[in-house]
Amino acid sequence: MIWYLVIRRSERPVTESQRTLEEHLVWMRGQHERGSVLISGPSSDGTMGLYVARARSRSDAEAIAQSDPLVRDGQATIEIIEWHVHQMLGIGPFDVDSLQRVEGRA
Repeated sequence: MIWYLVIRRSERPVTESQRTLEEHLVWMRGQHERGSVLISGPSSDGTMGLYVARARSRSDAEAIAQSDPLVRDGQATIEIIEWHVHQMLGIGPFDVDSLQRVEGRA
Protein backbone atom coordinates (compact mmCIF):
# COMPACT_ATOMS: atom_id res chain seq x y z
CA MET A 1 0.00 0.00 0.00
CA ILE A 2 1.08 3.54 -0.74
CA TRP A 3 0.17 6.63 1.27
CA TYR A 4 -1.39 9.70 -0.33
CA LEU A 5 -2.15 13.13 1.04
CA VAL A 6 -5.40 14.33 -0.49
CA ILE A 7 -6.29 18.00 -0.42
CA ARG A 8 -9.89 18.81 -1.31
CA ARG A 9 -10.62 22.48 -2.07
CA SER A 10 -14.00 24.21 -2.21
CA GLU A 11 -14.75 27.82 -3.06
CA ARG A 12 -17.04 28.15 -0.06
CA PRO A 13 -17.19 26.34 3.27
CA VAL A 14 -18.70 22.86 3.04
CA THR A 15 -20.77 23.59 6.15
CA GLU A 16 -23.01 25.95 4.13
CA SER A 17 -24.96 22.98 2.71
CA GLN A 18 -26.28 20.61 5.37
CA ARG A 19 -27.36 17.93 2.86
CA THR A 20 -23.99 17.96 1.07
CA LEU A 21 -22.12 17.81 4.36
CA GLU A 22 -24.23 14.83 5.50
CA GLU A 23 -23.50 12.95 2.26
CA HIS A 24 -19.79 13.72 2.56
CA LEU A 25 -19.65 12.55 6.18
CA VAL A 26 -21.41 9.27 5.35
CA TRP A 27 -18.91 8.76 2.53
CA MET A 28 -15.96 9.61 4.80
CA ARG A 29 -17.14 7.21 7.51
CA GLY A 30 -17.25 4.44 4.89
CA GLN A 31 -13.70 5.24 3.79
CA HIS A 32 -12.48 5.10 7.40
CA GLU A 33 -14.29 1.79 8.00
CA ARG A 34 -12.69 0.27 4.88
CA GLY A 35 -9.26 1.50 5.95
CA SER A 36 -8.90 3.63 2.82
CA VAL A 37 -8.69 6.85 4.85
CA LEU A 38 -6.72 6.92 8.07
CA ILE A 39 -7.02 10.53 9.24
CA SER A 40 -9.20 13.35 7.95
CA GLY A 41 -10.56 16.77 8.74
CA PRO A 42 -11.29 20.25 7.43
CA SER A 43 -9.26 23.43 7.50
CA SER A 44 -10.37 25.98 10.09
CA ASP A 45 -12.27 28.03 7.47
CA GLY A 46 -14.00 24.95 5.98
CA THR A 47 -12.78 25.55 2.42
CA MET A 48 -10.33 22.64 2.45
CA GLY A 49 -10.44 19.08 3.61
CA LEU A 50 -7.27 17.06 4.10
CA TYR A 51 -6.92 13.34 4.52
CA VAL A 52 -4.39 10.58 4.38
CA ALA A 53 -5.44 7.75 2.10
CA ARG A 54 -3.98 4.27 1.58
CA ALA A 55 -4.22 2.77 -1.87
CA ARG A 56 -2.41 0.30 -4.10
CA SER A 57 -1.75 2.92 -6.79
CA ARG A 58 -2.24 6.57 -7.65
CA SER A 59 -5.20 5.63 -9.87
CA ASP A 60 -6.82 3.84 -6.91
CA ALA A 61 -6.24 6.93 -4.73
CA GLU A 62 -7.79 9.10 -7.44
CA ALA A 63 -10.81 6.79 -7.63
CA ILE A 64 -11.29 7.10 -3.87
CA ALA A 65 -11.01 10.90 -3.95
CA GLN A 66 -13.27 11.24 -7.00
CA SER A 67 -16.00 9.22 -5.26
CA ASP A 68 -16.37 11.91 -2.54
CA PRO A 69 -19.84 13.44 -3.09
CA LEU A 70 -18.32 16.94 -2.92
CA VAL A 71 -15.92 16.14 -5.75
CA ARG A 72 -18.35 13.97 -7.72
CA ASP A 73 -20.93 16.79 -7.76
CA GLY A 74 -18.37 19.41 -8.84
CA GLN A 75 -18.38 21.34 -5.56
CA ALA A 76 -14.70 20.69 -4.87
CA THR A 77 -11.42 19.90 -6.60
CA ILE A 78 -8.69 17.59 -5.38
CA GLU A 79 -4.94 17.47 -5.30
CA ILE A 80 -3.26 14.13 -4.59
CA ILE A 81 0.31 13.89 -3.37
CA GLU A 82 2.08 10.52 -3.10
CA TRP A 83 3.61 10.52 0.36
CA HIS A 84 6.52 8.41 1.54
CA VAL A 85 5.74 8.23 5.24
CA HIS A 86 8.91 7.50 7.20
CA GLN A 87 7.93 8.41 10.74
CA MET A 88 4.67 8.16 12.64
CA LEU A 89 3.96 8.73 16.31
CA GLY A 90 7.67 8.82 17.09
CA ILE A 91 8.38 5.53 15.32
CA GLY A 92 10.59 5.34 12.27
CA PRO A 93 14.07 6.17 11.05
CA PHE A 94 15.41 9.37 12.56
CA ASP A 95 18.98 9.08 11.29
CA VAL A 96 20.35 9.23 7.73
CA ASP A 97 21.65 5.65 7.57
CA SER A 98 18.33 4.16 8.72
CA LEU A 99 16.36 6.43 6.39
CA GLN A 100 18.49 5.40 3.42
CA ARG A 101 17.93 1.72 4.28
CA VAL A 102 14.17 2.26 4.34
CA GLU A 103 14.33 3.97 0.96
CA GLY A 104 16.56 1.22 -0.45
CA ARG A 105 19.51 3.55 -0.99
CA ALA A 106 21.94 1.86 1.38
